[in-house]
Amino acid sequence: MGDLKLWNLLWGLWLAAECGALQCRDSHRPCENNGRCIKSPHGDASCLCRSGYLGNLCQFPDPCIRSSCLNGGICSSSVVDGTVQYTCSCTRGFRGANCSQIDACATSPCANGARCTNWNYRYNCTCPPGFSGKHCRTDIDECKAPNLCKQGGLCINTPGSFHCQCPAGLTGRQCETIYVPCAPSQCQNGGTCRQTGDLTYECACLPGFKGQNCEINIDDCPEHKCLNGGTCVDGVNTYNCQCTPEWTGQFCTEDVDECHLQPNACHNGGTCFNTPGGHTCVCVNGWTGDDCSENIDDCAIAVCFNGATCHDRVASFFCECRIGKTGLLCHLDDACVSNPCHEGAICDTNPVTGQAICTCPSGFTGPACNQDVDECSIGANPCEHFGKCVNTEGSFQCQCGNGYTGPRCETDINECLSMPCQNDATCLDRIGEFTCICMPAELTLKASVVISNIGSLLMGV
Repeated sequence: MGDLKLWNLLWGLWLAAECGALQCRDSHRPCENNGRCIKSPHGDASCLCRSGYLGNLCQFPDPCIRSSCLNGGICSSSVVDGTVQYTCSCTRGFRGANCSQIDACATSPCANGARCTNWNYRYNCTCPPGFSGKHCRTDIDECKAPNLCKQGGLCINTPGSFHCQCPAGLTGRQCETIYVPCAPSQCQNGGTCRQTGDLTYECACLPGFKGQNCEINIDDCPEHKCLNGGTCVDGVNTYNCQCTPEWTGQFCTEDVDECHLQPNACHNGGTCFNTPGGHTCVCVNGWTGDDCSENIDDCAIAVCFNGATCHDRVASFFCECRIGKTGLLCHLDDACVSNPCHEGAICDTNPVTGQAICTCPSGFTGPACNQDVDECSIGANPCEHFGKCVNTEGSFQCQCGNGYTGPRCETDINECLSMPCQNDATCLDRIGEFTCICMPAELTLKASVVISNIGSLLMGV
């Protein structure tokens, strides 16, 4: 088990190093399990995994594909330190690692802040002090206990507790302490306590507070100066104005320039104009809405004929015509249906007139591309080295002179390739002929060979 954890840790460290320098070798590698390698504009890359796989390189099967979460629990998977983990988010009423156990506390059966615990498919309420019962809803009357309040104090039961109403001169939770004014001080919020008698005192409150014990914060909002829909928020001896988004300042009197604070307040090229308490967008053609984010449906007022389908664009529309119709509104007959163009030509229709426009292949011309182009009579001779040009349908051929070959007679025939010279003579290729340069002992043969070659050429052999 320890070796497996070590292997997983090393595998995770290798993946971290690999992904730190991840580079796409192609659309998939180095991603595994047919994951796609996506390159970002910053030069780094990441793997986009197929459903059922996860990990930096899509190397792990996703355990949530065959979820172990029961009773409608939602499975969430992750990779931590090279180890695949999953957790279940249970629906209400269930608990446990796989949501297989009933959660008896799901309905919050315990009242008054009691702690609920599951036990043997049931719940158990641990009540706070002052409450009892199965659901902790029964208040315990502490005043039933004798002499709970000392020195003749009157016990008053309260939900979950009690209160002692002490005789004059006594204080404390159970009237156990002799009352001394201002010891401790009863004045709140920084008020100063001053004893005025054996059992009386008065509080000098700080600005913004009032009441016997300075416990009341004076509301400063009744005469507030917040404008333009601002809301007054009371403070201590002051107030603040909470402004709407269109206004700012102490009393919400300063207009917010939304066009300056939000450069993209108007979308799709719209122009922003600030107004008191707001802004206005002037949209470009094709857009509408408060922020120019709505594309106007031009098909709502467009007319496409003959059963065509209208496709909305920005400030325009496109009519998708049925077979046999053409034109911007599909209102014309498509002349290409009758195949007026010669074989091999491309037929297009004029969107204004509906007439056919034939784009001819090489070697043909004319409105229907049915006229042969005589390549031999236009421009310079396409055949090189004085070859004879012969026109053919859609093309031409070259009849080459003696010593040349190729589609345009561009290649010189090397007569020496057949090695016609004998006795180690050297062959020199020439236009339409060759010459043998004989060794010194063969001069007579050289002369005879030359004469013989010239004679053969003259006789056409």
